[in-house]
Amino acid sequence: MELVYDASGNVAETKTLSADGKLMEKVRYIRRPGFYVPQQISTGYWPDGKSVRTTSEMNYDANTNFTREIIRVYDQSGKQTKGIKLTHDPFTGIYTCYHWDVKAAAYQSNKCPSGEGTSEGPELTQELTYAEVMRKLAFARRAQAVEQKVERMQPTTPVTPPITTESREIDVILPAVLRPGDRISGSVVVDAGHYRETPGIQIVPMRLPFESKGASASLRGWTFEAAGSGRQLASGPVTFIVPSGKSGFNITLREVGNPTHAVSQRVAVAKTRQDSRPQQPRNFTAAAICLKGSLCAVRGPLSGDSTKTFASFGSRPAPIMAETADTAYIGIPSKVPPGEAHLIVADGFLVAAMPVDVAEISFNPGQRELKKGQSMIVYSQLSGPEEMPDNQWRPGVFPPSVSPEKAHNLIPGLELPTKPQEAAILLVIWNSTPGPISLRGSKNQTFTFKLTPQSFDRGEFKYKFVADAVQSGRFKLQASLLPFLAPVRGQQFSLRPGAR
Repeated sequence: MELVYDASGNVAETKTLSADGKLMEKVRYIRRPGFYVPQQISTGYWPDGKSVRTTSEMNYDANTNFTREIIRVYDQSGKQTKGIKLTHDPFTGIYTCYHWDVKAAAYQSNKCPSGEGTSEGPELTQELTYAEVMRKLAFARRAQAVEQKVERMQPTTPVTPPITTESREIDVILPAVLRPGDRISGSVVVDAGHYRETPGIQIVPMRLPFESKGASASLRGWTFEAAGSGRQLASGPVTFIVPSGKSGFNITLREVGNPTHAVSQRVAVAKTRQDSRPQQPRNFTAAAICLKGSLCAVRGPLSGDSTKTFASFGSRPAPIMAETADTAYIGIPSKVPPGEAHLIVADGFLVAAMPVDVAEISFNPGQRELKKGQSMIVYSQLSGPEEMPDNQWRPGVFPPSVSPEKAHNLIPGLELPTKPQEAAILLVIWNSTPGPISLRGSKNQTFTFKLTPQSFDRGEFKYKFVADAVQSGRFKLQASLLPFLAPVRGQQFSLRPGAR
């Protein structure tokens, strides 16, 4: 094998020779400015070492994502007898295949084979029977009871001096729209995390003095008060009625056993006309796709009191982080795998099972320290939509106006139709550490991918990024989904004795 180097010391060409010195194969490496890996052109030769037998071109984008491969096969006279061309759009995940037509002397479009290990998703959503829904609901309720028992059994650290106090920020999750006179529910969490990207809710930050030991070292040692609702444990769901005739109200976190130790925050109430109040829906509907780490929106005839509402993904109980009289925002348990799932919601005598798709976005590595001048490839993957049934790929927006609102917040200036004509998912990935790290080929350190059913023909959607360290520091990527899909309607049952 012979290696030829360019002026920068990189391999520019390799030659493979036979024992008698004839050329068997030659590979050229073409390095484009700003590209992380070179393009490759391979040429294979017939035994004479001169006649071309095969050629192969492999192309990649600046972030090392495959974009095109062309293979040509020739006879010894130089006539092309076979050929395959495969193109790939990294921003849609769609592959296009062509084969060489000898008679037409041109490439003709051809159906691409499925990717290795992929399977076609079901064409229609499988409905559950009443018995199956009740069984899953019973399993989930028992699992929740066990979780709550374990939580209550956790010992409280005894109070022994010296005790230090650390002020930390906690988040109160409430519905974004607060209508006077309505009962609503929320949650108190140490860190709202990715929930911040969920439309339809608001995050109220508060600084809480946590002590190093004792009951007040966690949310279990605090109570929540709002609008005269009385004291409720901050470690569980909280519910109250939005006061009428006021522009706002206070929410208060108070230490258990020490009522003078409290922190308050003002929450604004927007003025709304009485006739603008939406009519409560009669049926349950849910988002067709829900992202792990975010909240799944469900509309239906709810009470607004999340202490009386129960939710689960199959047999796994799910937390209701916020609720109004028509919408619940439900967290996705970490053990729910990406793919098809049935979201079950029970409120009063009604229970609904909604077929949803659980999506998950992963990065490898998730975050890492880079030194100035270093570069690294980051692998991203969106799992779940490849299993979504065909009948859930329908154009729409759910909840109404949520996706456009969220899209404009994430991508300023992005114009989207109010009534999408095509079922699609927008995947937005951005660099949350733009100071030290720069994403190669990004627009304002953001990438936007428009994905359709064809994007998942070969399985999960994947994309590679090149992170360049402008200066030393850590890098971290964040992502969000904006589905332009119509909601899925739930199967509705009654919990009344003897009902089916």
